[in-house]
Amino acid sequence: MRELLQTKVVAHSGQKVHLRFQPVMHVLDGTSFGTVCEMSKRYEEKAAFGPAASQSATGPAKWLADRLLEVASAAHTFDNRMRPIIVPAPAAALRDDNTAVGCDAAIRRTTLCQQEISLEFQDSVFADGRTEAIHRVASLRKRGFRVSIDMRKSWQTQLRDGLGLMIDSIRVDARELQINEELMDLCEFASAAGILVIADKANWRDGAFFDSLGVQAGVRMRTDC
Repeated sequence: MRELLQTKVVAHSGQKVHLRFQPVMHVLDGTSFGTVCEMSKRYEEKAAFGPAASQSATGPAKWLADRLLEVASAAHTFDNRMRPIIVPAPAAALRDDNTAVGCDAAIRRTTLCQQEISLEFQDSVFADGRTEAIHRVASLRKRGFRVSIDMRKSWQTQLRDGLGLMIDSIRVDARELQINEELMDLCEFASAAGILVIADKANWRDGAFFDSLGVQAGVRMRTDC
């Protein structure tokens, strides 16, 4: 499945954007579960003052919609093995009232459909259990988008609440998973709830161990050589 790894360069607003698509594969047999998109751009979630503030920093909803257009431009020739595509999304986008509508409008202008995109938010976005974030996820799901959680740095999201029913996948650090029992328990629960658990930087030789924990998929899989 190595041929699934692709790097694309697309032009947007006169700038080149590098997108790298990493295959998500079954930890035992290499069956494809789609891809993770890595971007050369990140949303700047910092304050701007003076003249810089007036030079219109793009809002998070518009920023994310633009990134989806770039992803769709790069991925329109991909076959079904590379979908759904997990796309990192800034925390601010989940607090923006226009995110669901803006992303929906962007995808409708492309050859992809909403179900082929999984928007991935950091675990910290949901850690405080605010109902507002859950409502925003529901709004994205209502428009057909999948939603993922990046738990590589922290794993405080309560998947036992209604949020767990709306999450398509979670991504965890394979190295942390092997030494942290709390994370092991979370992965087992998530898998039992029908959530795809993806181990980042997992070794192929540990596939049976990960599978026993309900971790079916891996990304950036490693070999011993």
